[in-house]
Amino acid sequence: MLRITSFSELTQHLQKISARKRLVVVNPSDSHTFGAILQAVDAGLVSAQLLGDPDDFDMQLINTHEQLQLIECKDVYEASERAVEMVKNGDGDILMKGLVNTDVLLKAILNKEKGIVPYGQVVTFIAAMEIPSYNKLIFMSDPAVIPAPNLRQRTAMIDYAIAMTRNFGITHPKIALLHGTEKMNPKLNFMDDYKQIMDEVKQGKFGDAIIDGPLDIFLALNPAFGAVKNVESPIHGDADVVIFPGFEAANVFYKTVITFANARVGGILFGTDKPVVMTSRSDSADSKFNSIALACLGFD
Repeated sequence: MLRITSFSELTQHLQKISARKRLVVVNPSDSHTFGAILQAVDAGLVSAQLLGDPDDFDMQLINTHEQLQLIECKDVYEASERAVEMVKNGDGDILMKGLVNTDVLLKAILNKEKGIVPYGQVVTFIAAMEIPSYNKLIFMSDPAVIPAPNLRQRTAMIDYAIAMTRNFGITHPKIALLHGTEKMNPKLNFMDDYKQIMDEVKQGKFGDAIIDGPLDIFLALNPAFGAVKNVESPIHGDADVVIFPGFEAANVFYKTVITFANARVGGILFGTDKPVVMTSRSDSADSKFNSIALACLGFD
């Protein structure tokens, strides 16, 4: 498989595969979500089952489009539970959040009896970013779900990121464990996790992945600035994946590159039985479309 370095290349790859996925969406009544779905349908990536109130949709468009179907659900709680049930029972391949509060859909996803999270799995969010000044996609975790990850959760983030990058044709992903500096500081609680992860790297736990940390952003993503610091690292400012110490740093970085660096982004949940597109209501139609494309590529 050739390496995929942009969202455009991802879309082209999926179109070549010609395997339309079944998308199940909870209340996609906002223009950004519906627009992204329509774009994905017209691009041949998905067919879509929309759960919501018919009064909130252009029913003439839906009824005349063979790849769109509306399932009437006037209550978002009912819609969330029914959508999760459909995906769980094999009537859909991808679950997507529309105009519904995240906690409402997450409750249905995490339900011990009816949800789609296997017992003991870590649920986290992996995002892909296409930044104009960088020569390839950057993958990151976690700007959305886990506020203060522990060692088990950080390890899961790395494992998930390796699985995602493998689907992009990256056989030896470079993964940077981020901090404000390259120096270990035992006073910071996440440093023990980084040290344990680096010990496991030496033992071969993460296979062919190239992992180093702690590193700052320069050492992880900017070879010129990293060279000035004269720090030896196998990442060499060429990271494929950046793992942040906590939600605050990850979330600020994620929103900053969108706001000031014109980054294109997309992201999905990992740890669920099926891919989940859990976008924010403020996300653009482009971000939602990219997230659908990521979900179509799958976990493995």
